[in-house]
Amino acid sequence: MKTLLSFILSISIILTIDSGISAQTLDAENTYTITGKSKRGTLGDAFFDANNKTYTLTYVTKTNDRKAKFQTYTFDYDFNFIDMAEDEIEFEKARNRYSWFKYQGELYTTEGLYVEPNFTGTLVLRQKKITHKFDWFFLGYYKVVDILKKVKPKTDDGRKYYYLSHAEDDVTGEVLILVGIKDKINKDADGYRHMKDFVVLRFDREVELIGETNFKFDHPMTLAFSRFIANDEGGVGGMCFVFAPMGGPGMNKVADPNKNNYAYVRIDAEPSVVDNFRFDSYAPYWRINEMVIDPANDDVYLFGVSAMGKDKYYNQLTGTSKFKAVQLIKISDHKVEYFTETDLDEFEAKLKKPADQKKSPSYEGKKFQIANYKIASNGDFFVSGQNFKPSKEGPQFNDIVGFHFDSKGELKSQYSIDTKESNKYAKTHGSEQLFIENAGHDKMYWLQGEIVGVSMARGKMLAYPSIGNITLNDGNISNFTAYGGEEGYYLDPSFPYLETDMGHTIVFFGSDKKGKEIWFARLILD
Repeated sequence: MKTLLSFILSISIILTIDSGISAQTLDAENTYTITGKSKRGTLGDAFFDANNKTYTLTYVTKTNDRKAKFQTYTFDYDFNFIDMAEDEIEFEKARNRYSWFKYQGELYTTEGLYVEPNFTGTLVLRQKKITHKFDWFFLGYYKVVDILKKVKPKTDDGRKYYYLSHAEDDVTGEVLILVGIKDKINKDADGYRHMKDFVVLRFDREVELIGETNFKFDHPMTLAFSRFIANDEGGVGGMCFVFAPMGGPGMNKVADPNKNNYAYVRIDAEPSVVDNFRFDSYAPYWRINEMVIDPANDDVYLFGVSAMGKDKYYNQLTGTSKFKAVQLIKISDHKVEYFTETDLDEFEAKLKKPADQKKSPSYEGKKFQIANYKIASNGDFFVSGQNFKPSKEGPQFNDIVGFHFDSKGELKSQYSIDTKESNKYAKTHGSEQLFIENAGHDKMYWLQGEIVGVSMARGKMLAYPSIGNITLNDGNISNFTAYGGEEGYYLDPSFPYLETDMGHTIVFFGSDKKGKEIWFARLILD
């Protein structure tokens, strides 16, 4: 994720602010006025050179149908201006010189497959055309997808598939599709086969079946969760599924008597089955909100609310809106490392807030907008998000919430944070949040964007950073300190911060409302 650089040019300050629990140190702050052409252009790259201790910012402006102008500003470690270099070159040369410049023409198209079920749930494949249009303001492509004619697999073997889930790879044009096999209609047909006999199909853009793998269950199962796994190229590297037993009226003879007998299945891009095992969910209905994969070791975390105390099958409880517990599972080395359930009473008992904050509403089991996850070096697991109330105009956001689980999945603390801003923009847009662990591995810094409005000229959200920290050993939380907002500086939407010096510091980066005066601020992560 790109980051925050930010504050005022020509001063270098050291300021310690007492939070009541721990200190946060503003180490340096500076501003600089860029040229009119840079202001009209877009910041394409913000880079910290650890060897030379310098920062470079490169702004891009299209000059004609063949060329673009690149203005590169260099600043020293304390954000003092060193120089500015201009470079006006052809697009093709620019792609070679600036690795981050991905321009491939104003417009180009690619083809792929579009996957959908028909009204009976049967799998249908269609061709799709993706038109990529370049936006010079965002320096990237946005996509327009046209769905074309229905196509039949070239290797059709007569099987009928019941659609369940899929992942479309816009890089290769391929698709991975999870389906159930429908039994042929006859007197001995198994009407539940498509809920027990599953296949993952891999088609290329020419509708050739280039891979498949299957797995079966003894009783009907419903798909409770599905996510694709991204590969290094931005395509699809595999998929993860969680299944729950299915039951209810008319299914007594075929349903699994154990309503909690869940299954976890992971497949790679071939596709081949990587994991397939059963586990008992604490509750028969577990609404998994998200999957997090630790890139360091490929561990998988699944997190979500559960209908504690209910005694019906998953498919009978999908209308549940109030939950009494949260479940967290960690899968490591192809097996469950831990699986925990935390009820609302425990959340209430472990509620913590900043010392300077008066109210601290506890999590009540309702749906909230999840903003981010983080796995600490000691194995602790963090979840952050924001409560909201539904309305005709969309969700109205309010308090920020955070959950801190230890390395065994037990709840260490719940956090309740008041947002400083409560204007209409802050209420209609969720606060962006980020966790950064310090180099000493004893604190987790929690960054939150406080929204004050929208710049109509630049079309960007105006938000300033607020930062606090959590001590990992005891789960206590500091006060939050805001930067930039009172002086009229706001985070850059593409490069809000840069983590530098290997976790020792963070640099906020932004500008004034018009984008003319840029802002840097460096904090020491104590």
